[in-house]
Amino acid sequence: MKIWKKIKSELVKVLFLTFLVNFIKIGINLVTTKVIAVLIGPNGVAVIGQFTNFISTITTSSTGGVTNGVVRYTSEFKDDKKLYIQYLNAAFTITIVFSTLTMIVLLLFAKPISRALFGNLTYLSIIYITALTLFLFSLNSYLLAIINGKKLYDRYIFINLISSVAGFIFTMVLVYLFKIYGALLALATYQSVVIIITLYVVRKNKLLSFADLGFNFDKNNWLKLFAYSLMAIVGLIWPLINISIRTTMISQLSFESAGIWEGMTRISGLITAIVGAAISTYFLPRFSEITENKELKKEVYSGLKIILSATLVLAFLMYVFRQQIVMILYTDQFMSMTELFVIQLTGDVLWVGKMVLSVVLIAKAMMKKYVILEIVFGLVYLVVAVVLLHMGTGTISAPIAHLTYNLLYFIVIIFVFKKIVGSKNLVVESLKE
Repeated sequence: MKIWKKIKSELVKVLFLTFLVNFIKIGINLVTTKVIAVLIGPNGVAVIGQFTNFISTITTSSTGGVTNGVVRYTSEFKDDKKLYIQYLNAAFTITIVFSTLTMIVLLLFAKPISRALFGNLTYLSIIYITALTLFLFSLNSYLLAIINGKKLYDRYIFINLISSVAGFIFTMVLVYLFKIYGALLALATYQSVVIIITLYVVRKNKLLSFADLGFNFDKNNWLKLFAYSLMAIVGLIWPLINISIRTTMISQLSFESAGIWEGMTRISGLITAIVGAAISTYFLPRFSEITENKELKKEVYSGLKIILSATLVLAFLMYVFRQQIVMILYTDQFMSMTELFVIQLTGDVLWVGKMVLSVVLIAKAMMKKYVILEIVFGLVYLVVAVVLLHMGTGTISAPIAHLTYNLLYFIVIIFVFKKIVGSKNLVVESLKE
């Protein structure tokens, strides 16, 4: 009971710290979004949305997608220095290789990428700058995964706060000076600056001796980490799907409609930022260290009660004050967005529920189940949105698709989870994958 009380108190602590930090980040986002909306309008918001999704894609590929693997094995082998160093070196090697390959691809194909994202070469230099700063971002993600795996929640959350503050300063200065180009430049560079703080935390807490850091090409280590790479690669379909939906919306409706939807996703993103960060920060290392079905089931159900309750309250408040939120964050040009709130926020609540259960699959490297679910429901989201847009349903097509896929995903993953905890041995079930 003492252990269980400690676990619950840790979860509440993480939720509180995450909420506090994200409350500050929300304040930062309020100012940032308002400035961007006023200075560049719905068209500019749509362009930034395209580049944000692109950044999500290439930053995942540049790390080799192994950050969740680093969290797992850091947590699992925290008391076995030999295996701990082996996995960290293997992950470091993968990060170096993939960040180099991604940089080369970006440099070679910068022009077609610029045309695909922006429709012209106006922002070509942004692609080059992104390529040249990519390694710093990848190394920072690697080090952050070590901090998270060691369950140093306060330090992990603090670094994320510093990242937000740095992003705010970069964005405000650059948007004021260079408008849309400045916003894109800030997105491309600010996260790389935070590596200075991350290195300090790693060194101070002796999480990794840089004398022990080296290259590891061991086949078994790479194969285990590549299970997480595959899951991360599959995760890349989501920004690509959003780009496809936004492109369809622009062609079927207008840039303004795409900007309205992008604005809505940024508001609902406050929920996924606050709650999603708490889920990945606490549950990923926690689920990784659990080996008993009964304990896992208890942890998940307890977590769902707390997480879903907090999400429902947050979503309800956002719906009640939706008009005020739109006017504070944007301008009266975005007021039609209020019609999207109820459907989008309902989908967000369901997203949180399925996210908690999805983390079980990630923590236990249940690759097949995770990959199948992500691909199937990613296609459901895309197809429903595109069909509705072609039917003339309007901007609300995307929120309806968002709600539909999250509802179906949540229902299916409940059955998947029951099957996992119903197996005789959790470790054996994980090894089957």
